[in-house]
Amino acid sequence: MRYEFFIALRYLRAKRRQAVLSVITLISMLGIMVGVWALVIVLSFQSGMEQDLQNKILGGTAHLNLLREDESAFNNPDELISKVVEVSGVKAAAATLYTGVYLNGAIDSRGAIVKAVDLTAKNEANEIFQTITQGSIDGLKSNETGEEGIILGAELATDLGVKLGETITIISSEGRLTPAGLAPRQKVFTIVGIFKSGLYEYDSNWGYISLDAMKELISNQQPTQVIQIKLTDIYQVKEIAAQILASVGPGYKTKDWQQLNQPVFAALNLQRLGFLVGIGLIILVAALNIITTLIMMVVEKNRDIAILMSMGATRRSILIIFILQGLIIGIVGMTVGIIAGVLASHFANQYQLIQLDPKIYSISYLPFNTRLLDVILVATITLVISFLATIYPAWKASQLVPVESLRYE
Repeated sequence: MRYEFFIALRYLRAKRRQAVLSVITLISMLGIMVGVWALVIVLSFQSGMEQDLQNKILGGTAHLNLLREDESAFNNPDELISKVVEVSGVKAAAATLYTGVYLNGAIDSRGAIVKAVDLTAKNEANEIFQTITQGSIDGLKSNETGEEGIILGAELATDLGVKLGETITIISSEGRLTPAGLAPRQKVFTIVGIFKSGLYEYDSNWGYISLDAMKELISNQQPTQVIQIKLTDIYQVKEIAAQILASVGPGYKTKDWQQLNQPVFAALNLQRLGFLVGIGLIILVAALNIITTLIMMVVEKNRDIAILMSMGATRRSILIIFILQGLIIGIVGMTVGIIAGVLASHFANQYQLIQLDPKIYSISYLPFNTRLLDVILVATITLVISFLATIYPAWKASQLVPVESLRYE
């Protein structure tokens, strides 16, 4: 052990005549610990929220959508799909269509969005295969009597007052010509499944029917306007989108999951930065106590410093001693704070301690996800601030003149 480190540790130990100084040292450690603890929890909350939303959004939507530039219907969806699936990084693709409808249930009626499912495509291409909790996708196929099936979001089914096996009426905005004039199209569907994505926005507003049923509902034999694409790596979406556009030729555009949900993730990142700055200031305030502690230590150890320098200690060694003192305070507070923050985040996530109203926040509880990079970031910020706090007191200690210090003792 270098003697500078030994002396730094010795100076931090409590002595009777240093009681006030020891209390200030303890307060400095506690201040840093609380700041680090809060910062770890906040970053865990931000990471957990972002990860949870991302997983649920991607579970309920496509990674990438291919559309015509004017967003009109495709003339050749099968040909486009065959080109898309040949692109490296594409897992599956399927044609689909979204349309707004009016649902008439047992106890209530309301508007919703119905999405067409291509039952001939791979399961990976349609998110409903991952989110369905009751019933079966096979029920979407038209039976011998011509009855069509629909899969509803769990919250939507509850609002309409319907259950598995019961029926609802879908009223389409597409009109049909009757002797009395133009009337909206309507058709009875049997509820063959319930899905739950975990996002209230989807679970309370979405339903799924087969692509053939959609064609009949809107009286269009070629209704597909979107080809939804699932990728093997969601973070390569920009590169794969460029390859797809090059493969299908001009007249098409893409919209990826990052573009469609950019406002959500931008708001989370801005909030993350705000918390980082705000709680970082708590650590900064705690670091000011380190300055106070070290300045008082320099005054208290004035004679000791003079003796050390008289015995051959260099000004650099004195500088190192007081820098080490401040860093030890910061490291101890940082370590305890990180451990407390990680444990608190894990406990809160494991037992879902903070419950939320899904109608307001889209999720039922506050998720926490402690990432190694976040912990490293917090540790780095704390060490940098602690080091900067030591510079002035340590420099003042190294500038003491031994003779002058000993003369007045």
